[in-house]
Amino acid sequence: MTRLWIVRAGKQGEREIASIEQGRLLPGFSDVGDLSALVGRDAILDHLRQVLPTDGENRLKNFAAQLNQFAHTIQFGDLVVMPRKVTDGVAIGEVAGGYSYDAADPHRHSRPVTWLKEAIPRDAFKQDLRHSFGAFMTICEIKRNAALDRVRAVLKTGTDPGSLLGKQGKAPVQSTDDDLDEAEDYATDIEDVANQQIVSLIKSEFAGHGLAELIAEILRVEGYTTKVSPPGADGGVDILAAGGKLGLGEDRVCVQVKAGDGAANHDVVLRLIGSVSNTRARTGLLVSIGGVNAVAQKELDNNFFKLRLWQMPDLLKALFRTYSELSDETRAKLPLKQIWAPIPGSEG
Repeated sequence: MTRLWIVRAGKQGEREIASIEQGRLLPGFSDVGDLSALVGRDAILDHLRQVLPTDGENRLKNFAAQLNQFAHTIQFGDLVVMPRKVTDGVAIGEVAGGYSYDAADPHRHSRPVTWLKEAIPRDAFKQDLRHSFGAFMTICEIKRNAALDRVRAVLKTGTDPGSLLGKQGKAPVQSTDDDLDEAEDYATDIEDVANQQIVSLIKSEFAGHGLAELIAEILRVEGYTTKVSPPGADGGVDILAAGGKLGLGEDRVCVQVKAGDGAANHDVVLRLIGSVSNTRARTGLLVSIGGVNAVAQKELDNNFFKLRLWQMPDLLKALFRTYSELSDETRAKLPLKQIWAPIPGSEG
């Protein structure tokens, strides 16, 4: 029977591009050894006590449950959701093989996956599934409220049909060990859920060219004089920003803003490089809600001293650090309040 799983790719999405490019699930846990012969939670727990001696017993039990699922419970053909951090979407794939361990691989633990969709906006799913996607767990199962059938529906039609179970309350589920490891049974990463809601608000209130206006305002708060290109074809230049008095300093930035859900490709980066040269800027900044693909990321890495990238986490950090000084109009469109909350330590 097909099951539905969450497998994350890092607290900050640091393994996302590698996971998508290589067609592998990469949950982390690089301090942990080969799990192939360690079948069952207890066997894995004994190993964890040796390699993670300073971690608490409850944390180790949590990790043991997750790793046992990754190595031994997930089956060929199961569906997997990878909530993405560098975009506002999720990747959905089908497990294509068994667990493997490679000590020479920086990621160590992996399973092959065939990605069916690389970046479905979270807004395509109703709130209960988005809540499940926000569980703190690195590896866990989702099975309540017809989750599997609904994910299949989104893959086919782009629309979540919802669930009568979701309206009537959770259906009775026979208690098993696996139930202890469902997404719904663990704390939700409220910061991630809140960030995704803010992203949705940004996409709604600052659609299209409006996102360039928001970026320009953030840059102005940070001390830049800005010039925003009018809507329409921009030739690879959405914003010109310059530091110093009257904007005549040497800190000159050419900004390209990609407001769509799709990942920016290599051509986008090449156009930005050309725009930096044509405008005599010193730096190029690519702002992409949909992130970048692997080839584009490599080009950005090759131009480290010339180009910078803001994906969704970077944009949110910039928004939060300048929020109090943004205009009343902008803050009315993005009404935010800072809160403090404890952080469960359950990610690998």
